[in-house]
Amino acid sequence: MASGRLGRVWSAAGVRRRTTVIAVVVVGVVAALGLVLLSEQTQARLEDEIASSAETRALDVASLASADALAGDIVTLSNDQLIQVVVDGEVIAASPGLGGVRPFFDATTAPDVTEEVEVMEAVFEAIEEQFPFIEDESPYVVIARGFESSAGPGVVLVASSLSPAEAAANALRPILWVGFPIALAGVAAAVWFLTGRALRPVDAMREEAEAISAIAMSRRLPEPQSRDEVGRLAETLNRMLDRLESASVRQRQFVSDASHELKTPLATMRTMLEIATEEPGFADWSRLVEGLQREQARMAGLVTDLLTLARFDEGAVETAHSGVHLDQLLGRVAERTAASDPTITVDTSGIEPVRVRGDSYALETLFTNLGINAAQHATTSVSFSCHLHEGRAVAAVEDDGPGIREEDRERVFERFVRLDESRQRNSGGTGLGLAVARAIARAHGGEARVAESDQGGARIEVVLSGFGE
Repeated sequence: MASGRLGRVWSAAGVRRRTTVIAVVVVGVVAALGLVLLSEQTQARLEDEIASSAETRALDVASLASADALAGDIVTLSNDQLIQVVVDGEVIAASPGLGGVRPFFDATTAPDVTEEVEVMEAVFEAIEEQFPFIEDESPYVVIARGFESSAGPGVVLVASSLSPAEAAANALRPILWVGFPIALAGVAAAVWFLTGRALRPVDAMREEAEAISAIAMSRRLPEPQSRDEVGRLAETLNRMLDRLESASVRQRQFVSDASHELKTPLATMRTMLEIATEEPGFADWSRLVEGLQREQARMAGLVTDLLTLARFDEGAVETAHSGVHLDQLLGRVAERTAASDPTITVDTSGIEPVRVRGDSYALETLFTNLGINAAQHATTSVSFSCHLHEGRAVAAVEDDGPGIREEDRERVFERFVRLDESRQRNSGGTGLGLAVARAIARAHGGEARVAESDQGGARIEVVLSGFGE
C-alpha cells in the first residue's frame, strides 16, 4: 500500500524533478564511492612512499656498516623513522636512544638482501615505556637489509611509522566530504536548469496542443530548431495532426456529400407521393410504385457507395489475400454489362488468363463500377481486357464514347464529379463509381488510372499484383 502511494507520488513529481533526483542520487553514490576510494588510495600511496624512504635509508646505513664507517648514534630525520644496526644479536649502532636495548625485531637477512616485513603493530612493546616518542599503537613498516662487515654479517633494521600517512588521509577526508554536498548541490542546479531548458519546447508544444481543437485543426505544434528527440517528436505529432485534419475533412465532406446527394431522390419521392395524394382519383399506382422503386434503388446505391468509401477512408477494410482468377471475374462482369444494355456490344477477346491476390467480392465491385461507367458513356461498344506485364496484372475497361479530356483524367476519380453532359448516356449515376474503383484498387496495393484508348473513348486501367498464369 505504501509502495503504491510512493509510486503515485513519484509519477506525479514530473520529468524535471525525477531527472534531478535520479541525477543527484546517481552522482552522489558514484561520488561517495570515489571519495572513499580516493582517501584509501591516498593513504596507500603515502604508505608506499614511507616504505620506499625506509628502504633507501636502510641501503645507506648498510653501506656505511659494510665500510665500518658507523660511529655513535645514527642521525634520523624524524622520530617516525627508527634505526638499529645488529651484528650477532647485538645492537652496534642505532638512532638516538635505541643503542642500549635489544633489537626491536628479530631478522636474519643475508648480505646485500633487502626484506620488507609486513606492517606490524606493537613492534616496540618491550621498550615502549622507556621511549615515549615510540607510538606503540601506530602501525610500522620494518625494512631489513643484510650486510657484511669486518665484525661479521649483520642486518640494518629501519622501522618507519605509518601514522603520517594515516594523518594525511584523515586530514583530506573532511575536506572531501565538505565539498561533497556542495558538488551535489551544483549537480542538482545544473540538471534542473538543463532539464528545464530541454523541456521548454515540450511545454510550448503542450500549450499549442491545448489550443488545437476541431475548429482550429490547421494549427500545428512549434518545431524546435534542434534535430534531437524533441524535434523529431514535434515532426511526428505534426504529421499525425495532418492525418487527423485530413480525416476530419474527409468526414465533413462525407456528411456534406451524403446530405446533398440524398436530397435529390428523397425530394423526388416526396414529390411523387404528394402528387398522388393531392390528385383526386389518382389511379396510376403502378407508375408511382415503379418510380419509387427506381429512386429507392438509386438512393440505396448511393448509400452503399458512400459507406464503401467511408470504410476505405478509415482504413477499416482489410482485403483478403487469396488467389482470384481475374479473367473469370471480368467475364462475369462483361456478361452483366451486356445484359444491362442490349444496344451495346461487349468485347472480351482481350481477356487472358491472369491470377491476382485480393478479395474477389471487392474486385468484382471495382470492375462492375467500371463496366457501368463504360456502358453509360459508350456509343456502340465496350471492351474488357487483362494481361500480365512485368509481373503485374493490367486490366482495362474501354468504351468508344466521347472520351475524357486529358485535364480531366484525375478529376473523374473525385467524388460526385460529373463531366459534361456529352458523357451521360442516361441518368441515375451517383458520381462515386470511379472513386470507389480507385479506393478498392489502392487497398489492393494497385492503382486505377485513365489511359489512352485505341477506340477513341475512355480507357480505365487497373494495375494489380499478379500470381502469373
